[in-house]
Amino acid sequence: MPGQKKSLNVLDLLAVTIELRGLIGSILDKVYTMGESLLLRFRVGSEKYFVIANSHRFGLTSYVFEHGAEGVTQLRKLIEGSRLRGIELVNLDRVVKLSFDDGYLVVELLEPWNAIYVGNDGIIKWVLRTYRGRDRVVNVGLEYRPPPQNFAKPTEGIDKVTAVLRGYDTIGRALARGLGLGGEVANEVCARASIDCSSPVDSVDVGHVLSIVNSLINTVSSGALEPLIYYSGGSPITVTPIRFISIKCDEVRQFRSFNEAVDEYFHEIEVKEESERRLAAVMGEIARLERSIDELLVNIENFRKGSEELRLKAETLLNWKYVVEELLNVLRNYWYSYKDEFQELIRGMEYQGIRVRGFDPRNKIVNLDIGGVSVSLPLNADVGDVINDLFNRAKELERKAKSAEEVMGRLKARIEELRLEGEKLSASLREGTVRVVYGVREWFERFRWFVTTGGKLVIAGRDATQNEVIVRNYMKPWDVFLHADIPGAAAVIIKLRDPGDGVGEEDLLEAARYAASYSRAWVMGLSVIDVFYVRGEQVTKKAPSGEYLGRGSFMIYGTRGWVRNVELRLGVGVRVDHVDNTAIIRLLTAPPEAIDRLVNYYVVIRPGGRDKNEAGKAIYNEFKARLPGFAKVVSLDNVIEALPGPSIIEGVFDGNPMPWDEVRRRASW
Repeated sequence: MPGQKKSLNVLDLLAVTIELRGLIGSILDKVYTMGESLLLRFRVGSEKYFVIANSHRFGLTSYVFEHGAEGVTQLRKLIEGSRLRGIELVNLDRVVKLSFDDGYLVVELLEPWNAIYVGNDGIIKWVLRTYRGRDRVVNVGLEYRPPPQNFAKPTEGIDKVTAVLRGYDTIGRALARGLGLGGEVANEVCARASIDCSSPVDSVDVGHVLSIVNSLINTVSSGALEPLIYYSGGSPITVTPIRFISIKCDEVRQFRSFNEAVDEYFHEIEVKEESERRLAAVMGEIARLERSIDELLVNIENFRKGSEELRLKAETLLNWKYVVEELLNVLRNYWYSYKDEFQELIRGMEYQGIRVRGFDPRNKIVNLDIGGVSVSLPLNADVGDVINDLFNRAKELERKAKSAEEVMGRLKARIEELRLEGEKLSASLREGTVRVVYGVREWFERFRWFVTTGGKLVIAGRDATQNEVIVRNYMKPWDVFLHADIPGAAAVIIKLRDPGDGVGEEDLLEAARYAASYSRAWVMGLSVIDVFYVRGEQVTKKAPSGEYLGRGSFMIYGTRGWVRNVELRLGVGVRVDHVDNTAIIRLLTAPPEAIDRLVNYYVVIRPGGRDKNEAGKAIYNEFKARLPGFAKVVSLDNVIEALPGPSIIEGVFDGNPMPWDEVRRRASW
């Protein structure tokens, strides 16, 4: 099977940046680290887009798992909240530049890959990793210099490009290195030119080859893409922005965008690498334990073998005890009588089937062969004591063997625990990955919202800033504005299609209940409050002469309508929609009368003495138990933030949600 592509080439990056130009004008609202990757979150209206950068790739990703801020805290201060002004490939190299208000972020997909934030004065303000090479130094406080280029750009003059290419022995190497295209693109150019990559440069028509190179670049630059992943033996081997004729494969799969294809291709590679990184400590401990087990196996074998030998000697001595004692008496007499000739006298001596094999005069140890069993005894030994000692030593070795086996059993059990832990780590990485589906969020989802039983869209601000945004940008003169009769409440708007569109009594009551619930009255523990309503044209930010209106405050002119004694009650629910086999989970709130038709599961709450955090946790656990994957998408903080204040949970219910297309239709205006 062909080798698997491990990083994007310059043609790939050109395609990625061309597609990402749709993000120009968006706000970079968060910077994260995600494993070994840098993650940038851009906001376009209610949609959030995640751009990933690592040693393999740069581009849009739909796969987001655990992320933090390790190493990017300073970058956050410099760049979060900035507007993306431009995105480009630098010098047709594997270097991407993202321009912002006060500087630019450079992503270098070279070895080692890096990310650098540079101020408009050209000075480095932040760097992912410092770098010192022969040609440049990358560090905070220094002037940023791009990576040196040791290749020619295909767009340069034919004479210069030809001179560079002739510095290589083959046309394949010349294209890959001399033009910086990389091996994959070089192979494709040769295939389209009908030449062998190993052909000498002087033997090919350089002008024709260059025209093919520029044709590929122009095709990608124009956005005329055919994003493909190629498979061999069931496994992905590469991804390209346009169809390559040079790639040998069993199957190809086409995607809507090249960023999507790149994301699908590299996600599995990144998950595998992150799993291996997380498992490194676990696998290291397993290897250490396995070495300990190997050592124990050797020790156990030695203990067992030693014990068997000692027991055999003890049993042999026990069976021959009296003969051995007689022999030792004979030998002792010889020793005392003929000490100088002792060794000569006993050499080869046999006594009733026992053979004397040798003698150690220094330690006075005699070595006997008893029926093929070699036994060494002190000349003055008490045979019974020797037998007991041998049995005791055998038992001690058996005890050590058993103890070693118990230790080995514990080590094996620990290895199994670690293997399971490793499997759980890998599984948790996949389970912890949230699949972001782009293009499914609607404009109204950035606010609190619901659809009334009469089919009217109602939106409400989450805070004073959103109250202001709603009134300034989303409220039409004929819309209905509602507000609880108390300072500190959400601005609530019933969206109408045109001046002739009417509002039913139920619509008005439901919107009034929403306004009452998201007001200070809930925190104060009130059960009812009055709510007023006016036409949108009666609301203005223009303050009377000499006065000032703070953020989220408005002037109301003309006659107000009233909904009296509105009960504070609220439904909090979760709905699930499916797009391209992916579950889209939404947490939303609505008056109890309306929420049944919007969600799959919901609770009803009212003001009460149960702490907001405690109530939120109870609701979170209810939804988590009913909906697999809920905790991956919705956090406990999201649920707590949805509650107006301390609450009592009245019950948990199943809903019957209308299709999302119907919600979208009713929300169109």
